[in-house]
Amino acid sequence: MPPSSSRHSRGYILLAVLLLLAALVLLVAIAQQRAGDESTTANLERSEAQARALAEAGLERTRAYLAGLLERDVDLDRALDPGFDTDCLRLPVLEGITSDDHLPPFADGKRVVASSSGKAYLRVPMDDNADGAYFVRIDDNDDDAQDSATLTPATQNNILGNCLEGPTLGPLRDNPVRDRDGMVWVTVTGVHPGTSLEGNAARATLRVLVGPGEPAGIIAGGTVRMLGASHVCGRFGDVVATGSIEGGCLCGTACSSGPPWNACVQSEPCIAQSGGTLCTARTGRVIGGDACSAGVSVPSPPRVSAWDVTNAPQNCVGAPCLPFYYLRMDEKASPPQARLYGWSYAACQSPRSAPRICTPSECASCWVSLEANPTKKPLDIHVSDGDLGLRGPTPSLTIVADKAPRIWRADGVTGFTTGGMGCDVNDTTLYPDASGLGRREVPKVTFEYLPTGSSSRLPRGIWLVEGNVRFRQVDTPDCGTLSGEPGYRASIIATGNIIHEAGPLSFLPASPKGFVLLAGRDFSVRGGSSRIHTCGTSAVVMVHEQAELRGDSHLEAQMVAENASTCSEELDGDAIQMGGTATVSVPQFPPLPVGPPVRVRLLSESTH
Repeated sequence: MPPSSSRHSRGYILLAVLLLLAALVLLVAIAQQRAGDESTTANLERSEAQARALAEAGLERTRAYLAGLLERDVDLDRALDPGFDTDCLRLPVLEGITSDDHLPPFADGKRVVASSSGKAYLRVPMDDNADGAYFVRIDDNDDDAQDSATLTPATQNNILGNCLEGPTLGPLRDNPVRDRDGMVWVTVTGVHPGTSLEGNAARATLRVLVGPGEPAGIIAGGTVRMLGASHVCGRFGDVVATGSIEGGCLCGTACSSGPPWNACVQSEPCIAQSGGTLCTARTGRVIGGDACSAGVSVPSPPRVSAWDVTNAPQNCVGAPCLPFYYLRMDEKASPPQARLYGWSYAACQSPRSAPRICTPSECASCWVSLEANPTKKPLDIHVSDGDLGLRGPTPSLTIVADKAPRIWRADGVTGFTTGGMGCDVNDTTLYPDASGLGRREVPKVTFEYLPTGSSSRLPRGIWLVEGNVRFRQVDTPDCGTLSGEPGYRASIIATGNIIHEAGPLSFLPASPKGFVLLAGRDFSVRGGSSRIHTCGTSAVVMVHEQAELRGDSHLEAQMVAENASTCSEELDGDAIQMGGTATVSVPQFPPLPVGPPVRVRLLSESTH
């Protein structure tokens, strides 16, 4: 082969080797770049996942904080204005905003202000190594503009200084530091890495509306049995029971048998959800579909305890205060004597400061003895709603008992009733352990509501009765009369049974929680024309054990029967027992929700 041809072959081989080496170098570079990109992507995905986890942790912690507030408060005012010290004079512009507004009081957090919005957040770092953090803020929803008829009696509490709520705001219709409906917006942003809200780290933001679940007219911890022509009426006449729902009729004009006051007049549909095997209630709804569903996952009913601290009034720092009364039989007196006490806000301010309501025997300095017994009538309680001394921070009787109308008469029975083996045996927190009020013991005494004269009425306030309560052949002022008395409201708690045997009763709830009657044991409405009206307000009757409505009885309120035990011999069996033409009517938004008080209602999410 000629020399020139050999040289050309070696040149081609060398060129091919060089090209191959260049290709290999390029492939290595591409591989390294791809590995770097994949590493960056993996790091970003890890940071995004960590940011999301931090946001979720902050949300759950904030929900737990809000739930803790609702163990003592009836709404979330304190979450928006923890110190109740913000000036609301020029709403919706706030003056004198304090640094704790809208922030949960987490000890490991620090207040920071976002430069982009000017809003304050609480920054909670993940650890000391600046390896992520979450930022949290709580805001009110637009509840002041809502229809007052759909809100619970928690509205208008904590009206301190200029901080009004609802319709009293006039055209402004918004107060960002007061809550009326138990719902707030929680915004939580998780960042990783670092602890800066304005940096380039991965961010995940959760904006959540939290609040109570949907309402129901009847909530039962067991079976609801509706016999005869008994039924449930009202716009909010839904029924939720952990047991079966048997018989009866739900809402609509088809459920209108019985006396006129028992008629269902609306055509809106109601539904029933049963955790048991049966749901056989008929429906008066005009829309098709399954209105009565069995085997549904149903949450437990709200806890009902006479001693629950949320049954007590809110604080009061100046008259007029909402009176808080304690009625009991003094068995040590000879002869036994009915005693009345009033809470001294001046001495103890908050009736909600203890783990549960305390008795006059446990915190004597907080209760003022009111000498409400007339001469030689030790079992009668005479007191007047017109006595303005009862509404002061330190209550007093300025109208002597001999000149005031009789309100209560005790039956003089002494001793205690003791329940059986199933009587709250596993719950040691419901009852005081001192003063002879053990877990299973309730005084045998019955206080009968027995006002003298058609103009006399139960003095406004919240009444805690140690023993049983009976209404028999009484006629309270009707709703028209009560509506002409601004500020008149009354609620009754009995540690034992509440029995209504005849006649119409009218109540507007004084309790911030919304109850008009709360039975520590059983509740019974029976006899001819036994009716309980709440005058178009949002109200609830709460029962620790079982409840019954018989004959042509009528209850205008939400009903909650916990069916927690069988201490009382008054009733046994099903949680709620209805018969005849008995009716529960729920025309207004019920005060107590189904399920936990703080649940996610709406959720939006964004990442960066």
